[in-house]
Amino acid sequence: MSCKRKACSFKASALGENKVNKDNPLNNNVRFQYTPTDKAPVPELGTNRIPVDRYTDPKYISLEDEKIWSKTWLLAGVESDLQETGSYFVFENLRESFLITRAADGGLRAFYNVCQHRGNRLKPVGCGHATQLTCAFHRWSWNLDGSLRYVPESHDFPQGTPASELGLVSVKCDTWGGFVWISMDPEIESLEEYLGVVPQHLAPYEFEEMVLVSDETIEWNCNWKTSVDIFSETYHVRGVHPESEFIADDVNVQMDLYDQHSRFIAPMYIPSPRKIDETKSLNEVMNDYLKSEGFPVQDFKGDVTTLRSAVASHKRKMSEETGLDFSQLTDDQLTADYHYNVFPNITFNLFGEQMWMFRHRPHPTDPDKMYFDRMIFNRVPKGETKADSNAGAVDLFVELGDQVLEGRPEHLFYRHGDRSSGLLLDQDASCLQGVQEGLHSRGMRGLWISNHEIRIRNFHHWWEKYIGL
Repeated sequence: MSCKRKACSFKASALGENKVNKDNPLNNNVRFQYTPTDKAPVPELGTNRIPVDRYTDPKYISLEDEKIWSKTWLLAGVESDLQETGSYFVFENLRESFLITRAADGGLRAFYNVCQHRGNRLKPVGCGHATQLTCAFHRWSWNLDGSLRYVPESHDFPQGTPASELGLVSVKCDTWGGFVWISMDPEIESLEEYLGVVPQHLAPYEFEEMVLVSDETIEWNCNWKTSVDIFSETYHVRGVHPESEFIADDVNVQMDLYDQHSRFIAPMYIPSPRKIDETKSLNEVMNDYLKSEGFPVQDFKGDVTTLRSAVASHKRKMSEETGLDFSQLTDDQLTADYHYNVFPNITFNLFGEQMWMFRHRPHPTDPDKMYFDRMIFNRVPKGETKADSNAGAVDLFVELGDQVLEGRPEHLFYRHGDRSSGLLLDQDASCLQGVQEGLHSRGMRGLWISNHEIRIRNFHHWWEKYIGL
């Protein structure tokens, strides 16, 4: 997805008021709303095995298309790709393709990306700019708002070419968090209602102050739900990401369910309890990680129990030099992974300096494959539209190259194994291929879910509700 524009600014459209959480003791400034940290009530979800056929049976591709993908709000792309009149991008999910444009009146429009004459795709995947939407097959054209513009030799159609019949077919379109969302369901609730608590919770991160620094799509050898599952728990860390145990607590993780959406809060800058020795001293991996972030390890006199506080203080002190505004974030948010899942297929991985957006898209024909979309955004000083591509909270695990981006990063597509996606994602992808293969075994009788994996159970609870099981 290659777009030409002057800067890769990432502007948000807020939903709802930025109300103050007066009950939060950390709220010392009435201008700010802090992200709630209270543990959410846990609904009764049962203990039954989760059937494996939903991951492997091709019949669920069409069922999900009918019951889930066409009945939910889908994150289509970033609003910053639609800054000017005539700008557009194409988003695909399963066999459907959608064309999202910035119309002449300044509003956004979303349409099925299909010519009303013979069904040709109007635009290929990617983004660009156009004064009108023209089909390359027979040169029919439409205005940016989807209205019919021109039909060559219109006199040759005995039924006529009525504009009321031949406009592009629209879908619902809205924005939140700098992202463009679409829905094929004309009766769906508003985006704000659908997202529930998510806009309120994530408002302090100020997505509008972030800049896109990396944009990738990776074909993985697993079902899209297998991918959603692994990004719903930290139980797999000891097995799949052993390095992470030295810098993050994978045990004392808060799991919260908000209807079909969910989150976990995982402390960082403190090792897993399994990696803390009697001295509580900093391990070598932690030392290297801190040095990569510019933390003065040599001056630190505490131990792992006081490190998080010291790191938060350092980040706030350094914000005066970097220009980054952390005033709406708590110390915990500066030293933890706030991880939100938006049903059905979006993950927001949030740090003080950086946000990762993961989108788990289904393969159109093969239940054993999927498309994993990863966008990385870095926080920048207010008013800035450029970002250091390799500045952020997770550089230990992904190499973006050390450069200042002048425009939108190039969209990369590749298959797992063709190149590295960074240590963590390479580990996840390798593991998930084995999981998907194992789900086909006659010996696999269903997923056996722990309390630590309750987000998986909640996801499947809502998946079943949408499917009608």
